[in-house]
Amino acid sequence: MAQQSVVKRSAAAAAANTDTVIFTPAAGVKVKILSFYVMNEGAIGAAAQTFELRFGANIIALSGWDSATAPIGFVSKQAIMAHEIIGDGVTTVVGRNLIILAASETAGYCVSYDANY
Repeated sequence: MAQQSVVKRSAAAAAANTDTVIFTPAAGVKVKILSFYVMNEGAIGAAAQTFELRFGANIIALSGWDSATAPIGFVSKQAIMAHEIIGDGVTTVVGRNLIILAASETAGYCVSYDANY
C-alpha cells in the first residue's frame, strides 16, 4: 500500500475551465482516489466557486465553496470516495475551476489516494 496526499496550486486568477495537473498515474498502476477538497489561497475568492476533479475527460468529483466571497484559507467540503482508475502514464488527474478565479486568487487542490494496493 502506498497512500499519499498531494497538493497542487493553480495559477493565480486562472480563467474559467482551467486545468491544474495534480499527478499522472504511471502505466498499469491501479490508483484509488480517496478524497478531494480545495483551499482558497492568496486573495478573497470570487462568488460561487465550483471545482472538478477529473481523470482525463471523466469527472470524478465536484466540490465548491459555501461562501459568496471565500476568505483566504477557506476550505471546501471534502469529497470522500473510493474511485479506482488504472494509469496509462499519459492521462492526468487534474483539478478544474469552473469559474474564473479572482485577481491574485489561487486554488489549492488537495487529493489523497492509494496506489499499488
